[in-house]
Amino acid sequence: MRKLLTIGLIGLLILSISGCGKETEKNKDESAAKVETKQVIEAFGTVKSTEVKNITIDFLTVVTKVNVVEGQSVKKGDSLVSLDSQNYLTQIRNRELELQTLQRELSGLSRDYEVNKLSLDKNTDPDIMKYINDQKHAEDLLNIALGDLTAREALYNAGALSLSELNEFKKTVNEKKKSVEDAVFSEETTRKKIQQEMDRLKTSIEQKSPQITSKELDLKAMQEKMNKSYFNGNDVIADVPNGVVTEISCVQGDIIADDEGKKLLSVLNKDSVVIEADVAEEFIKDVRIGAEVIINPQADKARTYNGKVLFIAEKAVLKNNETIIPVRISIENLDSFLLPEFNVDVKIDFESKKQS
Repeated sequence: MRKLLTIGLIGLLILSISGCGKETEKNKDESAAKVETKQVIEAFGTVKSTEVKNITIDFLTVVTKVNVVEGQSVKKGDSLVSLDSQNYLTQIRNRELELQTLQRELSGLSRDYEVNKLSLDKNTDPDIMKYINDQKHAEDLLNIALGDLTAREALYNAGALSLSELNEFKKTVNEKKKSVEDAVFSEETTRKKIQQEMDRLKTSIEQKSPQITSKELDLKAMQEKMNKSYFNGNDVIADVPNGVVTEISCVQGDIIADDEGKKLLSVLNKDSVVIEADVAEEFIKDVRIGAEVIINPQADKARTYNGKVLFIAEKAVLKNNETIIPVRISIENLDSFLLPEFNVDVKIDFESKKQS
């Protein structure tokens, strides 16, 4: 029984294999009915950096040394240009001192204003306190004199005091009244003087405050001119991890004036590049976003890079007497060989299916 079962299993396996073989041949025959032809659009392109840092300076400085040459590869932190900005730093320091002086003056004015205001509100000014006390003392004396006057008038009415004596005492009462009035007048005059001083202080504060604001803004603007990622002390440095220097437009000894906005050089980011290709207008209809692209640099056509179409311009341009449409292509396997401004040949895939 064991042998028969084994033989039976072998037989079934043979039949199964035979059936599968026929099915495979059938699938091949069916797939042969369709023929896929892979076509490409050939174009010429250039490697372009998508991140270009223009190094500009708009403050007073002198170029003491240019530390790089055109096309030099640089890393983050490498010194590109050395500067002497001492004159500009002196200007900043002078502006800081001017601001500090104004701030101290404003602080003094505000303090004096509050002191004067308190002296009015709380009667703490020494002169005001003196005149208030003088007034109180004079009023006390006046009240006593008025009491005496009443008594003397009674004596006069009783015939015990002469009219001349009564009138003489009235003069004394009037003097006491004048003493009160003088004390009141002196207090009011002092208050007016303090109020006038407060008005003067307030006007000065109102004048100083915008001056300080203006100085603060000017100082901040001056400081921000040096507060850039590519400044490190007296050096202009690279602030990209992997860059290349281009368009150097300064030499040793150049003097850069305030607000001139002179460009010293540019740094291309080699890690952020694409292909900018020119596709002839008769072929653009077959180019699609996302289409796969083969890239071969003319510097070494044996090298192959892969990419995809990222962007198709919505406007044609005339270039070398030919109408072309700019196309931007990614580089998916970028390496250190492929450099900005390299010329490349690109082959953009498109597929068409035909029935046989």
